[in-house]
Amino acid sequence: MMDLDHDDPRFIDPEILKKELVISLPILSDADVQMLLNGAPFPHGEALSDDDEEKEKPSLKRDQRRANLLNNPDYGTILCFIDKFRSYINMEKYPLRILEDNLISEQGKLSHRFIDFHLALLKKVNSGRTIKAEQFISTMAKFAYRFNYDDGTQLDERGYSKTSVDIKLRVLKNLLEKQFEYDQKLKTAVASKSAIEIRSKPFGRDRYGASYWLYT
Repeated sequence: MMDLDHDDPRFIDPEILKKELVISLPILSDADVQMLLNGAPFPHGEALSDDDEEKEKPSLKRDQRRANLLNNPDYGTILCFIDKFRSYINMEKYPLRILEDNLISEQGKLSHRFIDFHLALLKKVNSGRTIKAEQFISTMAKFAYRFNYDDGTQLDERGYSKTSVDIKLRVLKNLLEKQFEYDQKLKTAVASKSAIEIRSKPFGRDRYGASYWLYT
């Protein structure tokens, strides 16, 4: 039987949040997300002063980055991979809230667990060579160059935090997919499962036939 306080990935340890959370994420309604995608200004209850508007700009940019994240199909692929193979990529007891938080952050600070997660994946595609934390950005850039020159260039020139959300997601998706080639335990696990077992089932469908998945 699962111990909900320790094994359920949806359980968020307050200490983990305190150490790993880089920024505070807002909760956006469907209407808010749609407005952001359409380029409309974020609604406020009353008119803001010039000073207040300046203070609101970082929050608006963060909301736009989060909307981009949630509407990027690469993020869906990443969540599906984590949902099925969490135990093989050192993601146990690691809330998706913190993963999302680090992906959309433009601050220089990234959580140690977030960096370690990427370094563990990079190690497997680099013949088991240990990679130090200070080599995180340069190694990520080298990996990105394998698939897209512009992605690698942006990581090199802007650093990870300032790189666009789309590139962060594309690089992480490629890194996860490469695990199927280099992680022998993962390859064995996949070989023993049927396609139906590996495929994530949608949480539901709307009246237009669009499917939805829920990941926690």
